[in-house]
Amino acid sequence: MKFKIIISRLLVMLFTMSIITAIPVKKVYADAFKVVTLGADLTDQQKEEMLKYFNVNKNEVNVLEVNRDEEVKYLGGVASEKEIGTKSISCSYVEPTDKGGLNISTNNIYWVSESMIRNALITAGIKNANVKAAAPFKVSGTAALTGILKGFENSNGGKKIDENKKKAANEELVVTGKLGEKIGQDQAANLINDVKKEVIKEKPKTDKEIEKIVINVTNNYNINLSDGDIKNITSLMGKINSLNLDFNQLKDQLNDVTKQLKGTLTSSEAQGFFNNIWNSIKSFFAKIFS
Repeated sequence: MKFKIIISRLLVMLFTMSIITAIPVKKVYADAFKVVTLGADLTDQQKEEMLKYFNVNKNEVNVLEVNRDEEVKYLGGVASEKEIGTKSISCSYVEPTDKGGLNISTNNIYWVSESMIRNALITAGIKNANVKAAAPFKVSGTAALTGILKGFENSNGGKKIDENKKKAANEELVVTGKLGEKIGQDQAANLINDVKKEVIKEKPKTDKEIEKIVINVTNNYNINLSDGDIKNITSLMGKINSLNLDFNQLKDQLNDVTKQLKGTLTSSEAQGFFNNIWNSIKSFFAKIFS
């Protein structure tokens, strides 16, 4: 009798184990918290090239595609059809981290800079991550942020990002890019960051108060912006203001952007200064020996 009970228990155990092993288990990779987004209009070969550039194996990361409809959703009404483009090309690599801030790099992206992406991610509520925006050939990069934010949402433990934050972040990228055409990318990113800092801190109650902040900050830069520029920046800041962002939570990030950009701008100014001196010296000796 005892023997029969033991045999029965063994049979039940074997049956249970066979059921468990028969259930398909989704394979979880060690690097599943990393996400790569690929432009849906890239060829298979180009997609492979981008995976190689990001130094990832598609079986070890979450690989997603981003199509043009997704890009238009966040850029429509902010960027022109020409700026958005007719195909989805931009790619991104997203690796959320616990510390270290935002480490951004770009490749084959000419209209959008690292500092612009960093600013937009701060607006979207991202604090720590390694992010790469790239393409297999030269593109403007206006749609890069769409893929990056999708990557964050689909990373291990990723959370849905508020739609209003996404739209504000994408608009910030485009407004800064257009401003960058006039005053330089880093200068534009620095200006927008300074305005944003004041708006988040002061929490203005009306559009007029926002416009006053915009004008006061831009006056410190000694640059001539058109009424259209002021209007676009004010409109953007109105959207950022409506997000009710906490200045105390963001001030370190915002101040870090200022420090990084000032260092970059100072280096550029110094480089320009020495280039001017060198050109003057060459011109002087050319006149002597001509």
